[in-house]
Amino acid sequence: MKKLIKWLVGLVAFLALLLVLAVILLPLVFDPNEHKVEIQRAASEQVGRDVSLNGPIEWSVFPWIAINLSDVDIANEKGFKGDFLAQVEQVSVRVKLLPLFSKQIKIGQVELVHPEINLQVAQSGRSNWQSIVNTLSGTTDEVSPDSGSSSDLEIKGISITQGTLNYTDAPADLQLEMTDLSFQSEAIKAGIPTDMNLTANLNLPIQNLTGQLSATWKVQNLTSGLGPVFDFSTLDLDGEMDAVLLKLTTGGEMVVDLAADSMKINLLTAQYGPMKVSTPVRGTQLSSNMSLSGAAVIDAFTLTELFEAMGSPVENQANNELSGSGSWSLVGDRLQLNQLKMTLDESSISGDVDVKQLSQMKGQFNLNINQMNMDDYLPNETTSSVAVTNKQETATMDLGQLSGQIKMGHLQLMGLQLSDITLNIKTQGKNITVEPLQAGFYQGLIKTELKLQPDNDSGKLQVMHQMKDFQAGDMLTDLMGTDYLTGLGQLIADIKIDEPFSERPFKTANGTLSYQLSDGDIVGIDVFQIMQKSLSLLNKSDVINNNEELKTAFGLMDIQATVSNGVLKTQTLKITSPYFNLDGDVEIDLDQQTIRGTIKPMLTNIPEGVLDKNFEKLLNIRIPVSLRGNLLEPDVSIDIEKLILESQKAKIDEKKEELKEDLFDALLGTKKNKKESNDPITTDGEPPVELTEKQKRRAEKDQAKRDLLESLLGGSKDKKDPEEKDADTDDGNQ
Repeated sequence: MKKLIKWLVGLVAFLALLLVLAVILLPLVFDPNEHKVEIQRAASEQVGRDVSLNGPIEWSVFPWIAINLSDVDIANEKGFKGDFLAQVEQVSVRVKLLPLFSKQIKIGQVELVHPEINLQVAQSGRSNWQSIVNTLSGTTDEVSPDSGSSSDLEIKGISITQGTLNYTDAPADLQLEMTDLSFQSEAIKAGIPTDMNLTANLNLPIQNLTGQLSATWKVQNLTSGLGPVFDFSTLDLDGEMDAVLLKLTTGGEMVVDLAADSMKINLLTAQYGPMKVSTPVRGTQLSSNMSLSGAAVIDAFTLTELFEAMGSPVENQANNELSGSGSWSLVGDRLQLNQLKMTLDESSISGDVDVKQLSQMKGQFNLNINQMNMDDYLPNETTSSVAVTNKQETATMDLGQLSGQIKMGHLQLMGLQLSDITLNIKTQGKNITVEPLQAGFYQGLIKTELKLQPDNDSGKLQVMHQMKDFQAGDMLTDLMGTDYLTGLGQLIADIKIDEPFSERPFKTANGTLSYQLSDGDIVGIDVFQIMQKSLSLLNKSDVINNNEELKTAFGLMDIQATVSNGVLKTQTLKITSPYFNLDGDVEIDLDQQTIRGTIKPMLTNIPEGVLDKNFEKLLNIRIPVSLRGNLLEPDVSIDIEKLILESQKAKIDEKKEELKEDLFDALLGTKKNKKESNDPITTDGEPPVELTEKQKRRAEKDQAKRDLLESLLGGSKDKKDPEEKDADTDDGNQ
């Protein structure tokens, strides 16, 4: 027995000596660099992708099996941008030798220095790393049960320094870059949570977002067959987007449970400039059709501060304080906002938004606003140029494919008051259509259809506008501070504006306009005072004192006009009343707000108590009145020369006929010859004597000469009877 024990001890000692000799001699006699091709082939088969070991291979055996690799490349999937999925400057892995004999895998520190990883998702949804995952999964399934379990795996730690991660997701239009990435983990051992942390510089170029990302967490079940559970203690982003401060922080419990395919964040807070939004987050089906939801709260802040931080300062008369709340859910590509409740100064906004395809901004919305005073939000004159720039930038925004309705109880815009407003809005890319806007409007109704197409070469903004049965006086008082026109109004306008976002949009306006007013007044122009002044000019007498209130009552006003390059030109301008009528031809520069033209009132009846019988000489005579200058306060003047011509027109026409007859007589012969040529021969008490053939030929010859002179001088062969002439004049004036 003693000999046997002695023999066994000797055998063990011999085997131990052989093992020590092998550990010492193996690195001396075996150089892995001589077998680099075979090692690369084996690694490529393991991951299913070409692996290149460009640097030298260094290794040792005792007490660790250690391998150091330099300049390692893993090829990219075909069809993706770039040659490599990953490039690593240096990889170091160590495994304890002796525990391997008891099927225990004890790995020391795993170190990756300066790795660069490029992950891509194609438009089809295919990724450049999925084939590696599939290959490794297949290899894992083929591992023998005797090779040890994950519960026997122990890793001292993982270290990544100076790393770079590039991620591109074409369907989501997302590009993400992480540089100077550093990752550290404590020991990874079955049944024990592992502490991990990560820091990196984050860049999303499309969103113009940069910042510093940091996170610390514990992970459980990392080496078991169960899915890992990540319990974050911190997850922070400190950066900026569009040069505006951006911060993301988490508070309370934050757990990502891959075993249950769910996540829970008690509080996620996002701060963008002065705006702060807080929400809990609940997530399910993370690995398939991810569903996230929460209830957000927007703390009160001022839009003025936000716009200033964005480099677009706005100065207006409003407080610009905004706050709100609402529930939200994001399932796949669908975003829903429900039970929205927003407050903007004195306005309350509520409603729902359902964006069914978030990637294309395609969805519906319904909003209700109790009241809004838009005049308070119009920019001050000092910021008008900035506002124009902002409008131009807004015009280039892609607004997706949205449709919905906005209802508003009351709206004040440019002094105008609208009530019970309904807007049906559609967007198509950069184009906006409002069809129609309906609202109560000064005891009447307004209906507007609007189309905005900023990519058009012309007619970028088209407005089809109708106003029915509105009180023009009240409207103009609110709009311009004066009721220079009153009455019951009807308006139809079809206007196109080529450059609606320029500093002078009306300069590029074109279209047509139809405007009628009934039973109203023209304030600022007194037609009867014009009559009085006209009479005084004709009589060369003193002008009667002006009325304290300049006003002209009328029965109907009719204006038909065209608009060309910002200038409105009347095709029809008529005003009728029981005592006068008026027509005219004017041009209004909508850009400069000036007027130029002539109106011609004509007295048709003399109102008792207003004018006396001296005005009979003005009956049925059009008085030419010139309008010039500011649209609201034009210079009004009577053209005296044209007035005299109009008043003496009948006498002048009669005198012209007499002069023309005298001229004809002088050219054709004496009155005696004329009488002999044209009058039949008569004797007292006897019938006319028939003309001789010679006299007839002479009369016909004289008449031919007269007709020739009439045509040369522009005269009329057939003179009208005075009564017939007066009747024609009256018809024309009416």
